[in-house]
Amino acid sequence: MLLLLCPLALELLLTKSISLCKAIKYCIGPTVLSIGFTIMVDSIMWKKILWPEFEVFWFNSVLNRSSEWGTHSFHWYFTSALPRSLLAAYPLFLLGVLIDRRVLVFVLPVFSFILLYSKLPHKELRFIISSVPMLNLSAAVAANRIFNNRKKTLWKFLNLIMLGLFFISLGCTLVFFLASYDNYPSGNALKDLHQMGHLNNTDELWVHIDTFSAMNGISRFCENDSPWRYSKEEGIPLEEFFRRNFTYLVSEQLDVDGFKCLQHASGFSRVRLQSSLPPIILVKEPKLYIHGNTKIKDIMQINWAGCS
Repeated sequence: MLLLLCPLALELLLTKSISLCKAIKYCIGPTVLSIGFTIMVDSIMWKKILWPEFEVFWFNSVLNRSSEWGTHSFHWYFTSALPRSLLAAYPLFLLGVLIDRRVLVFVLPVFSFILLYSKLPHKELRFIISSVPMLNLSAAVAANRIFNNRKKTLWKFLNLIMLGLFFISLGCTLVFFLASYDNYPSGNALKDLHQMGHLNNTDELWVHIDTFSAMNGISRFCENDSPWRYSKEEGIPLEEFFRRNFTYLVSEQLDVDGFKCLQHASGFSRVRLQSSLPPIILVKEPKLYIHGNTKIKDIMQINWAGCS
């Protein structure tokens, strides 16, 4: 948010829309209040003095370690993230800047914000999602101009293109929604495990959740009360699991020593086009697996769906 506010503030100061004294006056109060609240809440929850936003800023920007979570090219926001999020609004936003110069005042700070964020190797759409409303404003200006002039020859052609883009956006939104629905399979895997994996002759059922599963659908809201217990310990070698006291594993690994694969959970893989109806098929494939400890015979007596 600071990267977005800085270009906005600079523009307001350069255009003399606000004075430096007023900017400091109106910003210092909310800043101190916000930082105070976030430090207080997170310090209580983490049981140590902690300013979480500064920790993230230090890790991502100062230490430049965000690349440990994956990297994209410098232009990724402009060539991939924004086209997929804005859809029809993306070409309209570019047109809006060209046909109405007043829009440039609003778009330029946002463009600068995205450009600054592009320098970070690790990129995610959520980092720049706050820029989308302003880009939609530019798109709305273009759509309004096209619609109001739709009776003129050239603008009539542009109006037909715009309507076509709207229908394409609607179709893409539907496909994205269906793909997202199947994009977090580990939540379904844990739900199935709770329904089928209960054992009557044990006090505790220990479930290990690996990093992939924790990032793709499993949260604390998915967990059940006793006898279920959960571990998200990272860095355990595959050959070490059979020495641990885990009852089940929810893992992206198909084979784990000392455990038998009981069931898989499928997730979205890709879109496939075909000549028959429906023209678009969402292809799913196994993304992670439920494993049971081979030492516990009762697990093997349950009618699992299998991993094949």
